[in-house]
Amino acid sequence: MRRPLSSPPATATGPRSAAPSSASRITWDYYFAAREHTLEITSWEEEAELEYVKQHGVSVFLMPSGMLGTLLSLIDVLPLFSNTGWGQNSNLAFLEKHMGATFEKRSQPWVANIMKEDIQSGDFLALSKIRGRWGGFETLEKWVTGAFAGHTAVCLKDEKGDLWVAESGFENEKGEEIIAIVPWDEWWEMALKDGSNPQIALLPLHPDIRSRFNESAAWDFARSMVGKPYGYHNMIFSWIDTIGDNYPPPLDANLVMAVMSMWTRLQPLYAANMWNEALNKRLGTEGLDLQGVILETEKRGMSFDQLLTIPEQDEWVYSDGKSTTCVSFILAMYKEAGVFAPFTESIQVTEFTIRDAYMLKIFEDDRTRLPNWCHTEADKPPFCQILGEYRMELPEYNTIEPYAKMNENCPSLPPTYKRPSRC
Repeated sequence: MRRPLSSPPATATGPRSAAPSSASRITWDYYFAAREHTLEITSWEEEAELEYVKQHGVSVFLMPSGMLGTLLSLIDVLPLFSNTGWGQNSNLAFLEKHMGATFEKRSQPWVANIMKEDIQSGDFLALSKIRGRWGGFETLEKWVTGAFAGHTAVCLKDEKGDLWVAESGFENEKGEEIIAIVPWDEWWEMALKDGSNPQIALLPLHPDIRSRFNESAAWDFARSMVGKPYGYHNMIFSWIDTIGDNYPPPLDANLVMAVMSMWTRLQPLYAANMWNEALNKRLGTEGLDLQGVILETEKRGMSFDQLLTIPEQDEWVYSDGKSTTCVSFILAMYKEAGVFAPFTESIQVTEFTIRDAYMLKIFEDDRTRLPNWCHTEADKPPFCQILGEYRMELPEYNTIEPYAKMNENCPSLPPTYKRPSRC
């Protein structure tokens, strides 16, 4: 099959690169002149690819700067993952440029003199890593979701008064990210030694919320989840709520599908873990690979971008159990502990991003009730930053009361990430 590809208008100059993509493959072509070009497809990967192209054609991702310019633009991204001062500065610059973040240097000490007796069950920990592998990953996550933190954990006290931290995304001795409950002292020591230079804030629950927090139910839930893997199955679906208003340019649903297709061929087990099972859940099917999902979606008269927006359901159980990211694990615990009453049955916490979580109006709003060791300024939100050289920002912190079907249809476009009420 020969397909004409539209090229830039005649006034455009210089060589251009394009990445033509179907639902089954992504390729690369290079053009020196601004005119009509032809892409020849000599064979099909499978019948489903041919049917998809007949219905939708071929997506073309045009790179006006050419191959060299496109590769040079990666300079904006690749340093984010460097565990160096250069990498840290790159993360800060990226977030300042794309999100309007500010990084105000804090005065010493950067480490709070924490009194564990002042921390209670349900108190929320928001972390922001700014260098190395996790710093780079969190920066991109912040950019697409609008969150000003990239990881979370939660505090629990046992019947003896000992303090623990429950976390989805704890790295065990095998290098696996799992759900774990660890003693506070152990967790805090790891945070202080973390090479990603984390900034950490403690968000205490409001007294009214704490009074109805069912501590035993929270412990039961946390213990039932220990050892389960981090919630990769539904990680991207908490971000994608709408057809087109969750993708920062140049991202869109077509590019997401192309990347999924590429990763499915390179890492089929990774793809199954990241999205295949979740897409099957949305269709009510089992065992379909990505191409099977796309074909089934077509049969039902639905577009792939519509499929991505179907809300995750907390009761879905995957092949390795219930799937919870760092933040949905905490909110699922809150759900069991009664925090969301009377909306417990009508809120799907697996639809929440980190930003959605810290915007919940469930946290302390009176700085006079904060511990004496928690230094917070009069014009800043009343939470405790317990670690970090830069002042943490949590825009719209503690502002939205829970409601039914919360966060199931919310846009999140930079740089303002404007959110309509009750989306």
